[in-house]
Amino acid sequence: MLTNDDELFFHRLCRLQRAYAGALSRRLEPHGVKPGYLAILESLWLRDNVTQKELHATLDIEQATLSSTLQRMERDGLLTRERLSQDRRITRIALTERGQGLNKAVQASLADAHTLATSGLTVNDRRYFYRILKQIAEHLDADAEDDTLILLDEVED
Repeated sequence: MLTNDDELFFHRLCRLQRAYAGALSRRLEPHGVKPGYLAILESLWLRDNVTQKELHATLDIEQATLSSTLQRMERDGLLTRERLSQDRRITRIALTERGQGLNKAVQASLADAHTLATSGLTVNDRRYFYRILKQIAEHLDADAEDDTLILLDEVED
């Protein structure tokens, strides 16, 4: 049974994620960028004109999600996808001029959302919060890698 604190933790974490995503979305929207594009843009700003396989290797995104996001980004004029003539199975991804030119605007949007979210927090508050978030993520990642399955009908009260 969940305690009230456990329920509050879950709800507050969900609310924080929605509020932060909303604030970021409002800042990115005038530039035609969706929050879901950020990891891909960041990767392509570091290394452009890569194969989809190479891009996927740099991201923590499912292949199907990556494919559909790339399709939307191409539709929005941020990148191009081109199949290689010598091997039609390979797709090369390259930022358009517009996609390349969004780097500063996106970085400013991220910085603004971060400043808003952390306003009133001390440096120590932020460091402590980031450390806690990292620990929680590590625990959840370790759990996802654990193949142990607990069957509810085998657990005794």
